[in-house]
Amino acid sequence: MFEQLLTTALHEMEQGRPVLLVSVARATGSTPRKEGAMLLAGTQGLLYGTIGGGLLEHHCLELAAAQPACGHLMHFELDNRKAGSLGMVCGGSTEVLFTPLTDPAPLRTALSALQNRTPVWLCLPFDGTTPYIAQDSALPTRPTILSQNSKDALCMPLTDAGRVFVIGGGHVSHELCALLHRLDFRHIVIDDRPEFCSPARFPHAEQTLTLPLTELAHALTGALCPTEADGFCIMTRGHEGDADAVRYALSTPASYIGLMGSRRKRETLFHTLAQEGFPLEAQQRIITPIGLEIGAQTPAEIAVSIAAQLIEWRAAR
Repeated sequence: MFEQLLTTALHEMEQGRPVLLVSVARATGSTPRKEGAMLLAGTQGLLYGTIGGGLLEHHCLELAAAQPACGHLMHFELDNRKAGSLGMVCGGSTEVLFTPLTDPAPLRTALSALQNRTPVWLCLPFDGTTPYIAQDSALPTRPTILSQNSKDALCMPLTDAGRVFVIGGGHVSHELCALLHRLDFRHIVIDDRPEFCSPARFPHAEQTLTLPLTELAHALTGALCPTEADGFCIMTRGHEGDADAVRYALSTPASYIGLMGSRRKRETLFHTLAQEGFPLEAQQRIITPIGLEIGAQTPAEIAVSIAAQLIEWRAAR
């Protein structure tokens, strides 16, 4: 999300068009979105993102279009029983920060940090002045309000959102990667068959790598080396490929390892891993069958179940 948001903002600024960042700074009770939700607005309306849609977003877009250079913090009641309410029935309240974007420098720094997987925080002062970048590792990993020199700012962590290594380029992978793109998951597809692993088949993948699955350790080095922020979706065309991919995934600190297959496949694989000396703790890292239990049958339905589980994994980090 952040990468696309920053790219869109920089493009609008380069074209000389006013652009405003609209962010949920505080949210109490039942609200459409919580702290950190963002959208980009221009004089013609929504450019990217959402703060929840509905009347709140519509009203904020009208304000942004009318005053694109005006930075400020606004309080909204979302309970139609209270004075000043927007007429919504959510029941909570929210404070929305309007930040005019005029200086591309902090946005370029933030975008570069994201692309290089360097953790930084984009800080948005409550008075609507120019955002700034913080690199304090002690800052929280979730959106937070930071007070510095008696000046409050909403600090957004631009930490590495992690990548999903999709091992296997078959039917489910094809459906899954389309969803991963829509859900802002960075993903890399790997298969040993060129016809199932190409940019044409997976146009939104960061990379498509064709290689023997026994060579994963040699191929995934440097910037491609998996970290704790990353996950694996293992969906190869056979048991041997699955086993090779699982062995490699278990050698990494990846925090999600999902394997597609039946319970019988799981028992066979776990027996093999035990014979090879993998401890029980390692086997317990593997989620199989992959995906949430929703009765999925078709490749598209299975992809939805996997994507839902990945959302759950990302939200828990």
